[in-house]
Amino acid sequence: MRLERRLFWPLGVLAALAAGAVHLGAAPPKAQAASGFEASRLIPVIDLHVDLSYQVGYKGRTFALGSGEFRASDLTAGGLAGVVLPLFVPRQAMPDGRTKREFEQSYGRVFSGILATPPYALPGCGVRRAGGESRTVETWLAFEGAEPLPADEQALRTWVVRGVKVFGLVHAQHNDLSESSGEAESGVGLTARGERFVRAVYAVGGVVDVSHASDAATSEVLELARELGKPVIATHSNARALAPHPRNLKDEHIRAIGESGGVIGVNFHQRFLDPGTGQVGLDTVVGMIAHFVKVGGRGVVAIGSDFEGGIRPVPGLEGAHRYQALAGALAKAGYARPDIEAFLAGNARRVLCGSRSEPL
Repeated sequence: MRLERRLFWPLGVLAALAAGAVHLGAAPPKAQAASGFEASRLIPVIDLHVDLSYQVGYKGRTFALGSGEFRASDLTAGGLAGVVLPLFVPRQAMPDGRTKREFEQSYGRVFSGILATPPYALPGCGVRRAGGESRTVETWLAFEGAEPLPADEQALRTWVVRGVKVFGLVHAQHNDLSESSGEAESGVGLTARGERFVRAVYAVGGVVDVSHASDAATSEVLELARELGKPVIATHSNARALAPHPRNLKDEHIRAIGESGGVIGVNFHQRFLDPGTGQVGLDTVVGMIAHFVKVGGRGVVAIGSDFEGGIRPVPGLEGAHRYQALAGALAKAGYARPDIEAFLAGNARRVLCGSRSEPL
């Protein structure tokens, strides 16, 4: 495809440019009073999961507008500093499921959208440029349901060079990498090819996402990551102890993700915050974050809104323009500004960019 050949070269160059990270350090042992929060200063936000590619590729919407939850014109006022953009392809896109061809097409749409739409920068840590101009929002790409990809380091390295950082093994149905939380478990968990895939992802500098993975598969990914000394990420998941839904994480997995040095992005979908009533508010999200802190530590908390993924967002968190409302709610709950900065951006960037430090 002509567009794909033309797009590969700039992202190959990008691999040499993509450097820099932020490390805010450990949060204080005890949060200070909310009076320390200065509402006039925006808290930077990195959102680990926004499904713009789904809206552009399969809903006929534009990259700049999406469904309205993640309008480009709202991002600066909302404090957005970075976003992970999955190259999402619905399984039903082709009769036999997802293929590499659909991933290439999704990549072309997303990369073209980034180039054409300020304030998005080209993928990578610290790049902050696109189309010959400065841009303020860092981007990273991801897969969600990666079964079309080979469990091969050389092939996966090509995608990493092109801006993919996060590799989600599975979506709503089992595949030949992993069982999904969306179907009944059969005891397979992670397949043999799935284990090879996880090892290859970490070997080329990617990170594995266990959102949508079954409990057994999540446990096996965590065990492999422990063996390899690598972090595990759950880009858009909540705690099952507070919201009993199979898509959410057991406390033992929250704890293990924290121990791995990874993060969990709190999901704003009402069904994943309260499967029973679906009646939630900002305080529900704050309570979910408090549970993550209690079980996994302050370093495990991140944001993974699931905006543009067909969700029913929390009232008061209807779109990117409302991120700062969450910052204010966390301050009101007694968290100090360094904690809030870590929860909303610093922890995520530590995992996405490694140990190198650069201001947000």
